[in-house]
Amino acid sequence: MSWFKLNRSLHRDIGYFCIGMTLVFAISGIALNHIHQFNSNYQVTRTSHVIPLSGVNMETVDFETTLLTTLQVSGKIKARFWQDQATYKLFLEKDTTLYLYPQKNEVLVEQVKPRFLLRQLNFLHLNEARAAWMWFSDFYAVLLIYLAVSALFMMKGKRGVFGPRGFLVLAGFAAPAIFIFIYSK
Repeated sequence: MSWFKLNRSLHRDIGYFCIGMTLVFAISGIALNHIHQFNSNYQVTRTSHVIPLSGVNMETVDFETTLLTTLQVSGKIKARFWQDQATYKLFLEKDTTLYLYPQKNEVLVEQVKPRFLLRQLNFLHLNEARAAWMWFSDFYAVLLIYLAVSALFMMKGKRGVFGPRGFLVLAGFAAPAIFIFIYSK
């Protein structure tokens, strides 16, 4: 078997192995790049309700039970406190927080739920799994380096990097170099 055939076979098979990892890092990378526009880890919903609160003693079990029934919110209250003079907070066990504004007769219900799949992909991308994932990610990076270098030798002569495709390789180096030059000052 020639070196070019062996290179193509290894490039193909390693490429197939890297598909899943590439999708994990690409999808989570896009999500994390836009974290200031879109919370890719959690879906936060807020609903506002008008409920008469002025003059009511909010620090009683009866009030809390009635409030949860009125709002049709289930769960046990695990903590409560006055955030400031105008805001009383109730924390429920199921990732729900109630903000009570007695002066406005308003209750804001905030529910936080992990996003399906994106939260798990971000968990891996940000290396929250620590050492084991770090070593696997390093292994994946080495495979990507191999794929990049072996791609240079997939085609011979003018049909390879010594022909017009060589400009694509140069463009691949130029793009990050331009960003470094412009934004690293």
